Amino acid sequence: MKDFTGGSHYQEKKTFDTVKPAVGKKIKVVFKDGEELIGTTQGYQPGRPGFFVFPADPESNLDRVFVFSASTCLVSFV
Repeated sequence: MKDFTGGSHYQEKKTFDTVKPAVGKKIKVVFKDGEELIGTTQGYQPGRPGFFVFPADPESNLDRVFVFSASTCLVSFV
């Protein structure tokens, strides 16, 4: 996290910057609670316990997220 207070009114963008190329594979993660995370990864492999995702939105309060595979219901490359 960049800031522990966060921005409760900020709507995170679900798109990639068209000017700055994305590093890694573009990925969409849907969690069991319905939340979606769009970003990039360099370490996703099905069957592994988890992987890191870097959010697509540069203004996100998250720098990177460790995703536990067991908490997801869908992982797809976009």
